[in-house]
Amino acid sequence: MSLKTRAQADMRKALDLVSSLEGENEEVKNIYGGLCHNFPILVRQSGLCQALAFSADKARVNPNQKETDRNKAHKLLLKHVGDILDVQSALEAVQQTDAIGYMHYTRRVLSAWVYFKRFAASVLGVHTGGHDESQQT
Repeated sequence: MSLKTRAQADMRKALDLVSSLEGENEEVKNIYGGLCHNFPILVRQSGLCQALAFSADKARVNPNQKETDRNKAHKLLLKHVGDILDVQSALEAVQQTDAIGYMHYTRRVLSAWVYFKRFAASVLGVHTGGHDESQQT
């Protein structure tokens, strides 16, 4: 067994997590892929806590409505951030940590998210615009 760098482990985890969406419908994949591209921008502009709170709000399903593809994509994003941070709830963990922990979580997410963006494009076929531009006619 060889030792892996954090980058290698993050790349593997991102590949596994993004690949797990292959069974989802196209709209969930497209929304999730778009989120993968936009999430780091939101983190840099607003901070990790606000970015996660935004996704948590979008993931919430109203009691008298059905879950939408957008709700599902945001839930997947939150789960995947939690998997990268190795916590049950990313939002709760980020809200409860101190300033040093917050900076650490932010760096961890941003460094790992490079792979999510790449795999959203290569595995899901979703590019920056949130859809596969090669399939447009």
